[in-house]
Amino acid sequence: MNVFLGVDIGASVVKLGLHRAGVGPIGTRHDFPSHAAVGPDATMQVVAEALEGVLTSAGVARGEVAAVGVCCPTPVNADGMSVYPTNIADSWKGANVRDMVGQALSLPSVLLNDGDAAAYREYDVRRRAGREGRCMVQFITGTGLGGSIIVEGRVWVGPLVAGELGHLVTDTSDEADRCGCGGLGCAETRASLTGLAHLVRRRCSGTDVPEQLRGDAKQGARALRGLAQQATVHPLVQQIWDEYFTHVGRAARNVANTLGPDLIVLSGGAQEREAHATAEAHARFLEHGRTVVLRELGGSFPHLNETRVEWAVDELADSAWCGAAAYAERLVE
Repeated sequence: MNVFLGVDIGASVVKLGLHRAGVGPIGTRHDFPSHAAVGPDATMQVVAEALEGVLTSAGVARGEVAAVGVCCPTPVNADGMSVYPTNIADSWKGANVRDMVGQALSLPSVLLNDGDAAAYREYDVRRRAGREGRCMVQFITGTGLGGSIIVEGRVWVGPLVAGELGHLVTDTSDEADRCGCGGLGCAETRASLTGLAHLVRRRCSGTDVPEQLRGDAKQGARALRGLAQQATVHPLVQQIWDEYFTHVGRAARNVANTLGPDLIVLSGGAQEREAHATAEAHARFLEHGRTVVLRELGGSFPHLNETRVEWAVDELADSAWCGAAAYAERLVE
């Protein structure tokens, strides 16, 4: 029994794949409509009905599967509960997703938030290459700013919701924006796609503004990564990205002073290479962002300079399912 099933439940799609101990992903990932809007019971039925086909396509017998790792796009607690129905449906609030999946498949199960699952995949790849950290903190940039804390190979899970690093306060200025969590000045209000939209609204009212940043702020935010990966970067674009990474760095400094991590990983949408960008322009953008984070991190105790700051090395697309499966392996070792 050395195979582990990974299940990534999304609002519209559920992804299933297999992970073999000591090897990594095997076979092909399978995607199905999740029917999550109908409710968790409907999704459990999809997962149960899909399992046989997933196993058959990979040539794996049912008895080889030791456990299932599942993740979903909601904050979760130590008991396997979906605490808030973030990014899925109201009917998932209070659902014990861990137990529901385990019962549907008659397998031992573990549950992670999808950000934690993706971060554990990063940790697992690094562990196999000897590049992991004893305490690894990962910032995951996207529509919001996700976070994960992995200590000695285990995802940090508190009695309540933990690891919401995007909601560390990094802006106490008069310009601070209200976050979706209800707080004021969270890192997510600057260091995310949502944060970039805030910055476009605030910084792009003058005359010397690139055409792509005029008009709708959300569209402008989506254009910023491409503008930053051109051969010549407009000063305003550079200023906005500097502000973005400054807030990642401030959040990183707060975490470093609290937990003392030896590795901070940057990942997510900010890391992606634009189709038009040369390898040199892309590398320059990433290195500049890392340098800004290091500058903020180093603005406190000297020992924080010993913390490694690196971009993610995992190249598997949509890797949360695989991270969940690898975490199931970790917990049954």
